[in-house]
Amino acid sequence: MQLLIEKATLNDVDELLYLYLSVYGEDYPLEVGTKRSVMVSALESPELNCWYLMRCPETKKIAASGIIHLEPVNKIAKLSGVAVHANFRGKSLATKLIAHAVNDVLRVEKKVNSIYATARTISKASQTMLMKNGFIPLGFFPNCRKIKTYETLALLAIFSDDVLEKRKRAEVLPSSISPFLSLVEREVSGKEFSYDHRKCELKKQNSFHDLSSKEGEFEFIFASQFVQKRFDETFKNDKESVFYPFHRPNLIISNMEEGIEIFASFSKKDHYCVIITSNKSITSMGDKFNKMLFAMKEHGIYYVETMVRSDRFDPICFLTENNFLPSAMYPAMREEDGVMQDYVLLTRTMVPLDFSEISIDNSFKPYLDQYAKQWIGMHLNILKVD
Repeated sequence: MQLLIEKATLNDVDELLYLYLSVYGEDYPLEVGTKRSVMVSALESPELNCWYLMRCPETKKIAASGIIHLEPVNKIAKLSGVAVHANFRGKSLATKLIAHAVNDVLRVEKKVNSIYATARTISKASQTMLMKNGFIPLGFFPNCRKIKTYETLALLAIFSDDVLEKRKRAEVLPSSISPFLSLVEREVSGKEFSYDHRKCELKKQNSFHDLSSKEGEFEFIFASQFVQKRFDETFKNDKESVFYPFHRPNLIISNMEEGIEIFASFSKKDHYCVIITSNKSITSMGDKFNKMLFAMKEHGIYYVETMVRSDRFDPICFLTENNFLPSAMYPAMREEDGVMQDYVLLTRTMVPLDFSEISIDNSFKPYLDQYAKQWIGMHLNILKVD
């Protein structure tokens, strides 16, 4: 029996809610599959959300669902919410639905330059499903989501036909990210590429601020509407500083002494925080940046992530000197004046790493090995025995 592929409508909300609940249970981390108001809003904005269904032509029941969220300004999209009803398992429906949706958005309508997706690493199934549809492994997010335990997610993306040819490679890279970018280069071009790189000059002092001291105190402002208003006012004419697709700020971390306001997106459920941007360069914070990270943990933030354009040498060095590690690279992520820019994802986890139950495709192993090597170098090689 040939299933129909069509766009979801508001009439499908109840059945979709049931589908996601039956497939994922209460552990599903996305509101778009569990919260009616969010789903209705998505369906009422087809210019931002392409929601695809596979439907049985006889019973009209939904067999599978998947969504591609769009950011038209940045020409980037995100695939999420892929689910298959239990009665239709074993027919490769998710793979077929993704193939149709990606081709529709990326090739037929040519709405974006790339589509990315994250895959769970408790099994290889979702990773394999995406790679069968041309998605390329780009790295991972270590310990980033709290579902039953802290889970690591894999990052993959697929690109339009000519976008990778427009990439602007950084002339010089920090040594800390060069290996990751070389791994990505091999994935996207099939070729070895040697980047010019140099070590960061260590500017960080080996002394710590007294964490009980009031000096350099940080305020955490969680008023989401105020944060959004402040964000819009601060960066009204600054498109580059606010580039972080599909993330909107709901938290300001403020330090009055430095006159700095850091805008972040925080998920209380996952203890997950994304640093989106700040009104001043974070490099100006010096040692106070590390104190801020300790304060973040006290507010229930156990995973911190940020993204930097690959040619921003000093900010990358500053972050790696403060124990952020590269865990993924996104080539040709952003288009600026017809040129595509690469971005590096830098992460710091505040809870012990545990990769013992990870199940990954071999394509991700070089990324995990490189991350582990840098983690060991950062945390263990400082111990010297005479």
